[in-house]
Order: sequence, then structure tokens, then C-alpha cells
Amino acid sequence: MKCHKQQVDDIKKSVHWTWLRKRIVNGKTVLSSMDSDLSRFAIAAKNNPQVCHRCHIGTFPGRPFLFTTTNQPVNCLICHDTTGLYSPRMDPSRLEQIARRAGRPSVHNCLACHDQQCGLVPSKTETVSNDVHMQRYGFTCLRCHPDNGHHVLARTRTTESDQAKTTGCTDCHGQSPHTLARLNQHALLIGCQSCHIPVYGGTKAVVISWNWLLADNEFHLYQQGKKALAANGFFLGTKIRPVYAWDNGSDRLYMRGDRAKPGKTTLLQGPGPRSPASKIMPFSIQYGTQLQDRKFHYLLSPLLKRQKTPFWKNRELKDAVIQGMQAIRLPYSGESATATTVTLRRINHGVKPAAQSLGCLDCHGSSAGFNLHTLGYQQDPWTSSRDNIQTPPPAPVQPTISRPPVEESVLPVMPEVDMGPSR
Repeated sequence: MKCHKQQVDDIKKSVHWTWLRKRIVNGKTVLSSMDSDLSRFAIAAKNNPQVCHRCHIGTFPGRPFLFTTTNQPVNCLICHDTTGLYSPRMDPSRLEQIARRAGRPSVHNCLACHDQQCGLVPSKTETVSNDVHMQRYGFTCLRCHPDNGHHVLARTRTTESDQAKTTGCTDCHGQSPHTLARLNQHALLIGCQSCHIPVYGGTKAVVISWNWLLADNEFHLYQQGKKALAANGFFLGTKIRPVYAWDNGSDRLYMRGDRAKPGKTTLLQGPGPRSPASKIMPFSIQYGTQLQDRKFHYLLSPLLKRQKTPFWKNRELKDAVIQGMQAIRLPYSGESATATTVTLRRINHGVKPAAQSLGCLDCHGSSAGFNLHTLGYQQDPWTSSRDNIQTPPPAPVQPTISRPPVEESVLPVMPEVDMGPSR
């Protein structure tokens, strides 16, 4: 840090250090904190620092990270280790050996944090991300997430209110990447990822659901047919077809203290309401079975136990909830009920070659895996009508935000479903 003062100053202003970024949440532009926001299973990083902060670039072996410490040193080895041996939980006596081989960051450094599943299931080291840009063309993460020489590592997908700063597929492929005009017309309403990321969890099992009320002292992975399952309430799978939703980059989030409707599934995270800038995008989905306060009706965020598994027995569960709720400064009535949750997370990685992308009948027809009704369509836009085979007439001009006018053969109607949280 004495030799690289400018780099240290830059990194401490980046989202990797602050864990803060501007985003549109529940219709408002806010400065969102990864430390205080709830995760996909309503777990708070603030009350589980040993688990959630281990990827933070201010975390060192044997030393917890504290956001309040202004002189906290930067752990450069998280990004600059070239040996593959470094871990914030390793023996500090090996640090000098690893530091002598520090070098430029690689894909492996990024995946060490960004490809993990929050420590919920055993990690599997990947040789390279399952993405054609990396496998065939040798891209690194910096190709699409440039640091501009200042260790910023900018996000390339943003919201409709900030389109001028967006970097995405069209920066390299242009606005009309297909030879068929019909496909280019599809791209006006459908994100590139929807067709070119046909599945996720392609190389290793990913979490689909988690019932963290189950108790067990052992962790077992086992196989049932072609599906990977895990004990302790986890359900995992590979090669999963995404779910699709209209997305403009804004979010609907369950906020700490929001009411979880009894008897109904609570949306923890999902895309915001459709706008003229929205496109159909792919999402991964995770379900949860957890606890809500029987009196206050909000979800409970326990303190995770990290001996062998994040599970509890009998009195341990109540103690974990009490400690967790104290950390996020919400009262616990002492009585709990079961709640179910669902989380939709954007998918931008895992792009397949064009030959492996989705075809027409993957989205249209009676056997398609594309639920057009949930997107608001009254019927499949692709029919045998000659009017639909020809280029459809343009829709009435709608207000847009740096986007072309919407054109589609069957206009969708918005379903009357309220997935947002209420207090």
C-alpha cells in the first residue's frame, strides 16, 4: 500500500470496497448496501460477517473486516494471487510465499468470489467460466468490466435511467447482429441473454431451493437420476431453463422489516414493473422455506453457525434468531411461523455459441418452455396467420428512454399480480 497509494485510493472508492451502488429499488433511486440488504434467503451480511465478509477485499486471515475502520488495509491478494492457493481463512504463515508470486488478475480470481454460492454448498473449482467469450475467444472479466486504469471494475448492466453509461452486447455486436431481419426485430423486445443463455448451472449444481429449518450435522451430496440433491434442506440442479420476465434494470426487493404475507410466497428479489425500456430477460430462481415473526410478520434473519453446517437443533435455532435480529436491530417476539420465499436473479453469464442458442420452437408452440401468459401475452404471437408471417405493422408510438419504438404482433397485457412486498 505504501508503493501503490493511488491504486489504494481508487479501490476504496469502488463498489468492491464500499459495497454500495446506486440502483432503482421499489420505484426509488437509492444507494443500496450489500452489507445491510438481505440476501436471496433473507440472510443479512451484517449479522454474519464471518461468512459474508470473507470475500471482501478488506478481509485478512485472522482479522475480521470492519466497515467503520477508515485505515483498514486492502487485501490485494484476493485479486492478485496467481497460485490459486490463497484464501482469507488460510494460515497466515504462507502469505509471504504467495505474495512473492502476485500478478495480474485472472478469471480465476474473479470466480473465487463471484462464482460461489455464499458458502451454502460445497464449492467446485472451475477451470474457466462456462461462457463462449472466455472459452473460445479468451476474454477475461476485464474485457466487459473495464477498470479504466483506476481499479473501478465498472458494472456494465445498469438501469433505464442511466442508459448512457450502459455497456452491453451491442457494444461489440451492434444493434442488428443477425442476418435475419425477423431476429433483429425480436431483439427490440427480447434481450440477447434470453436466447443465447439457454440454461444455467451448466457445469456445476446450483441452489434451487433451501429449507433452512432442517437440522443435520453432516453434509451429503448425492445423485437421484440426473438431478443433484443435497441434504440439510438444499435442492440443487444442473442445466436449468431460466424463467423470463420483463426487465429494465430496476428491482423489487424485500426490505428489512417488510411484512411477509401469511400463507403467501414473499418475493425477496425480482425485476421492477415493465416500462417502455423493458426487455424480456432470463432469471435464475431460488425458493426458500424459512421463518417469519408470528407477531410482527416480517422475515427473521438468523445468525448462521459455521462449524460444520449452517443448521441448528432445538434451542440453537431460537438463539440464532435472537442474535441475528439483534444485529439488524429488529425486535423478535419469541414466536415464529413458517414462511416461503422466492428470488429471481438476473443471468448475464454463460453465453453459448449461436448453434446452441434457443430456436423458434423453444419459445413458441404448444411444447415451448417459454410461458408467454406470465409475460402478459394473451396468445402466442407466432401463429399460422399470414399477418403474423409478414412484418407486423408498427405499434402506436410510445414514450421511450433511449430505446426504439416497441413493435410486436400481439401486444401483451399486464397480469394483475402483485408480487411486491407490503408493510
